[in-house]
Amino acid sequence: MFENLLDDIGARFPLTEKEDATRQFQAMGMAFEARAYAAKGLGHVGVMTAQGPMRMETLVINPFELDAPILSYDRIHAMGQEILIAEMYDSLLGDSFCADGMAKALGEAALFPDKGQEAWFAPLIVHPWLNQKGSADDAARYDGIAADYVGAYLAAAQAAEPCDTEAKREKAAAYSEGLLKNGGPATDPVKAAMGETFTAELFRRTLFGT
Repeated sequence: MFENLLDDIGARFPLTEKEDATRQFQAMGMAFEARAYAAKGLGHVGVMTAQGPMRMETLVINPFELDAPILSYDRIHAMGQEILIAEMYDSLLGDSFCADGMAKALGEAALFPDKGQEAWFAPLIVHPWLNQKGSADDAARYDGIAADYVGAYLAAAQAAEPCDTEAKREKAAAYSEGLLKNGGPATDPVKAAMGETFTAELFRRTLFGT
């Protein structure tokens, strides 16, 4: 599924891998590999996979050329459970990005639950988001939901206006720098295993491209 999402992005915005951005490391008893791509006409794409007691996939789209929000996708396969989380974060400079089509494409899957928490990044979240948790029987359905979500996002991004790349990069850094400053379930284990310098380089160069 993960490679299919990359194919969907590349079909609209040709991808070129940034060879100097590849990172491999061990954390939480798992082997991680992170890579980055330049998406022509869009911006930066960061990906990370983990293999071990569980399997994890992360995809980040950070659009610097079109005025669309950051997209973050996480998929976890663990002990017969399937978890799908996909969110957008405000890095917008104007109001040309329209997410109405995303909710229509997702249908009932867009009926996101209340997270019941007030995380530091809550004001940055752009609707709609996905937070799905199920069993292995839900894997194929979650694949379809993820494809619909990313596909609808890409269509909305294509319809958004071009923007100033440096201004967009600076606005986008608010989220990724916030992760480094405030920590979180994905950030803290990497810091503990690899240190702050490695983690900052991983986030700034590979995952978010800021």
